[in-house]
Amino acid sequence: MYKKISLILSLLVLITALSSCASYQQNYIDSPGMSYNYDEIKDPHYDVIENIIYTPEDWPKALASDLYLPRKLPSKVKAWPVVLMVHGGGWSNRDRTDMNFISGKLAEHGYAVLNVEYRLVPQFLYPAPVQDLQMALRWIQNNAAKYQFDLNKLNAWGFSSGAHLVTLVAGVTPGEAQTLNLSPPLPKIHSVVAEGTPADLSVYNNSPIIVPFLGAKRDENPQLYRESSPITHVSPEDPPVFLYHGKRDQLVEKEQSINYYNALRKAGVPAELYLHPLWGHISMFIFGRDAENKAIAFYNHYNGRALTEPSK
Repeated sequence: MYKKISLILSLLVLITALSSCASYQQNYIDSPGMSYNYDEIKDPHYDVIENIIYTPEDWPKALASDLYLPRKLPSKVKAWPVVLMVHGGGWSNRDRTDMNFISGKLAEHGYAVLNVEYRLVPQFLYPAPVQDLQMALRWIQNNAAKYQFDLNKLNAWGFSSGAHLVTLVAGVTPGEAQTLNLSPPLPKIHSVVAEGTPADLSVYNNSPIIVPFLGAKRDENPQLYRESSPITHVSPEDPPVFLYHGKRDQLVEKEQSINYYNALRKAGVPAELYLHPLWGHISMFIFGRDAENKAIAFYNHYNGRALTEPSK
């Protein structure tokens, strides 16, 4: 009898959660930019410098970013650890405002955050957004002294296609096919947080999302699919990675993160994997506060941060 009651209660909780999730997912899909409840952050202790063009004048498209900058360095901290923030959208839509909430949350915890846009399909194909992120890293490098960035604590955070891009940029070797061979070298990414990561594109042949991004089906250009997959580039030199994923994700299967995590661990790369039993792709993004907190703790560990509460 107890087991039946427990099962019924569990089903009711699941139905309620999924019903709420469906409503949020529809709002996410229909709205030009997500709206957030900022009641969680009252009197934020950071400033936002909006619409910074981070690309050089001769770039194919001028790309904008917003810089979230904490106001006062703690007495024992000489420079801010910094995070490159990258939105999702299947490489074809959405924008950086999707990541406003988590950018502000990180700034409250003592991280400078550069929240960027990048070139999108169909006008621009791979590897355009990879090279855009390289330019974002160059902008951070060039402005480190001005904004007190610690380049030894340069991190990246991405959702969905943004997670694909940050893990790819963190793992590739400068000068490989998808990267720009820049001089002086770009600063190395110190740690990565990635949510809903499509880490192995080679398992898909005719995806309506991936084909427009790469410009070919897998069977037409299998090397391109391998080259564009973060899992292909895993090596012992990769930075630590925190992955989180909804077990009910039907857009990017949980196995993408699980297999990537296993590849990282096999290569000796410090990695953590958080799987939520209820959420799907968008619901993990909307409701994943616990995962975000674990990710911030992960950042704190690898960036030598003592802060576990928002900065004052």
